[in-house]
Amino acid sequence: MAPKFSIVVPCHASRAWLRPCLDSVLGQSFTDFEVIGVDDADPDGSGRILDEYAAADPRVRVLHLDENLGLGPARNAGLKECRGEYVLFLDADDTYSAGSLAAIAGRIDDTDRPDIVMFDYERIFWDGRVLGSQRHEAFAREGAGVFTAAERPIFLTFLEVVWNKAYRRAFLTRHGFAFTSGFYEDAPWTYSTMLTAERIATLDRIVVHYRQHRTGGNIHATSGRRQWDIFDQYDRVHAFIQSDPELTGWRRFAFDRSLDHILAVLAKPERIDADDRAEFFHAAHAFAKRWKPEGYSTDRTARGFKRWLVVHDDYATYSTLKLSARMLQVPSPRKTVGKLLRRGKLDPNLVAYGSYSFQQYAGNPRAIYEQAAVLAPHLRGVWVVDGEHLSAIPEGVEYVVAGSPAYEKLLGKATYFVSNTNWPKDLDKREGQIHLQTQHGTPLTTVRLPAEGQEELMREVDRWDFNLSSNRYSSEIWERTYPAYFEELEYGYPRNDRLLTATLDEVRAIRARLGYDDSHLVVLYAPSGDGLDPGQLALAAGPNARVLLPKAPVEELMLAADVLVSDYSSITFDYANLDRPIVLHVDDEHRQSTYFDVTEFSPGVVARSAAELFDVLRNGTFAAPEAAKHRQLYREKFCEFDDGHAAERVVRRVLLGETDVPAIVPLADRTPAPSAYFVHNG
Repeated sequence: MAPKFSIVVPCHASRAWLRPCLDSVLGQSFTDFEVIGVDDADPDGSGRILDEYAAADPRVRVLHLDENLGLGPARNAGLKECRGEYVLFLDADDTYSAGSLAAIAGRIDDTDRPDIVMFDYERIFWDGRVLGSQRHEAFAREGAGVFTAAERPIFLTFLEVVWNKAYRRAFLTRHGFAFTSGFYEDAPWTYSTMLTAERIATLDRIVVHYRQHRTGGNIHATSGRRQWDIFDQYDRVHAFIQSDPELTGWRRFAFDRSLDHILAVLAKPERIDADDRAEFFHAAHAFAKRWKPEGYSTDRTARGFKRWLVVHDDYATYSTLKLSARMLQVPSPRKTVGKLLRRGKLDPNLVAYGSYSFQQYAGNPRAIYEQAAVLAPHLRGVWVVDGEHLSAIPEGVEYVVAGSPAYEKLLGKATYFVSNTNWPKDLDKREGQIHLQTQHGTPLTTVRLPAEGQEELMREVDRWDFNLSSNRYSSEIWERTYPAYFEELEYGYPRNDRLLTATLDEVRAIRARLGYDDSHLVVLYAPSGDGLDPGQLALAAGPNARVLLPKAPVEELMLAADVLVSDYSSITFDYANLDRPIVLHVDDEHRQSTYFDVTEFSPGVVARSAAELFDVLRNGTFAAPEAAKHRQLYREKFCEFDDGHAAERVVRRVLLGETDVPAIVPLADRTPAPSAYFVHNG
C-alpha cells in the first residue's frame, strides 16, 4: 500500500546537518511516510549517512547518483521514486517541527485532498535566534478554505521555495512538473505549480525550521558566474506565463517580483563580487528589456525607484546610492598600530605552536612539532607558553612567553599557527598566515557555545584555515558547531600515532619507569569529574592490580595501561585505538548530555553502579569476547583515521603544502601497541 507522504531529501555537502534533518522526520508521530534520500554524488559522506539510516529504518530509501547533478535534477531523481499520495521536499539542513506530518495529513483530509497544501516556516539562525516568515499573518487572515493563486495572490509573495508545500503526486504527474538545473531552481517550480493548481489549501502552522547558516547555504556562500543563473530561471517563469493567455494578468506581478529578487542578489557582496557588480546590473537590464510588460511604470517607492534604475540601465545612480549608504569604517588606533608593527614580511619557515591555552607541551601540536623536526627540519618551531607554566617546556624547545615583546613579534612574523585551542581574540591575522586547529578530543558531551560572545568566538574560528578530525562523526559535529570556511582534514589525531607505532619493549619501558612489570594489571582510571576511590578499584581488580590516574603526557599512561575505566571522558575514543578493554561507569545520577547514548553504543562493558564496576573488575568480564565485539564496532566508528601516520599527513599537507599524503591504513591492517599484561598472560 502506498504511503501518505513521500519526502524527498537531496544531499550534497550536507553531512553536518543531515542527521538532525532525518531524525526530525523519523521521529514524527505520524508514521505513514517514506523518505527518499538522494545522494547527489556527495563528497563528504552524506550517502553513507543515508545508507546507515536506511539500514535501521525501512521507511528510508536511498538513491545514489553517479555524478553531481545539482539540487534541481537531484529532486527530479527522487520524485521519480516517490510512491506516496503527497510529495514533500525537505532540504538536508532543515528540520520538521514535532507533529507536523500529522497536522498536514489532517489538513489534507479537512480540505478534501487539494493539489497543494502550503504551510509556514521560521528561520533558525546559527546562534539560536528564531525569526518567523514575513507574511505569516496571511495564514490566519486569508488561509481559510480552498482557493486558487488568482483568488489569493498573497500566497505568491512568500519566499519562492519548494519545501513549504505538500503536493498531490497525481497533480505533479498530470502536468509533468520538473525542476530545472542551476541556482534559483525554486522560482520556475513555484510559479508553475502555484499558478496551475486548481485547489490550494494552507496550514497555519510552522512546519519547517529553515536553517540560516552563518557561512551561507550553497547559493548564499557562492559567488561568481553561478549567480547569473537567476536570469535563466526567471526567463523560464516569464516564458511560462506568456505561454498561457489566461495568465496575462500575472505579468506585472511576476516582473516586479523577479526584479526585486535580482536586486536582492545584487546587493549581497557574498554573491556578487564588487568587480562583477556592473556586469550583473547590465544583465539585469537586459532581462528587464526582454520581459517588461507593455505600458509598465514603476511606483513611487524606494523599491520602485530601484526597479526604475534597472529598467533604464542607470548603474551610475545605483552605484552612487550604494556608496552613500555605506558608513565609513574607521579602524581602531590599537589595530592600526598593530598592523604597522607587523607590516614586515612573514617568515615562510616560522611556525607558532600552542597547546591547552599555552599551559602544556602536549597533545596534537606536540606530535606535529616533533614530526616536523623530522620531515621539515628547515622549519623553525616556536612554542607559546604562559609565564606560570614555563616548566612545561622541555629543555631544547624554543619558546616565547605569552604577552611578551618576543610573543608579539612571533605573531607578526610566523606563517603557520598550530594549536588545539583558539589563539587570543585580539590576534590580527595577516594575509598569508595559515591557522591549523588540531582539537584535543573526539566530542561526546554536547558542545554548547556561550549565550553571550558567540559572534566574537566565531570571529576566532574564522581564522581557522584547517581543522583536524579523527573520524567522520567528529567532522559532522565540528562543521555543525563551528560554521566557518575551514578545510576539514580527516587525517586522524597525531597525538595518537604513538598508540599505533609503539613496540612491546617501549610499553615495558614506560611501565618500568612507573614501577610496574608484566605481572601487574594496570588500570587507567579517567573519569570526567569526581570519581571513586582508586584504592577500591585496585582492591576489586585483584592483588596484582595497580591504578593510574591521568596526567600529561596521557599517551604514555595509555600505553602503560591494560584496561581503561572511564565514563563520559573523550579519552575512551583515543584509548580504543589500542584495542584493549574499556569499562564505562555510567549511572543515572551523573548522566550527561551527549551526542549519542554511550550505554547503547559502548566500547565495552557498561557498569551502572560502583558495585557493578567492582564486580566487572573482579570477575574479569571486562576482557570477555562479548566486550571485545562492542569494542570492535566502537573502533570502526571512532578510530577511523588514527593509523599511526596522522602527524606525517598534517606536516605534509599544512606545513609543506603537499596534496599527495599517505593514505589511511585500514583498521584490519593496523597493529596497535600490545598490552604487556595480556601478552604475559597469554
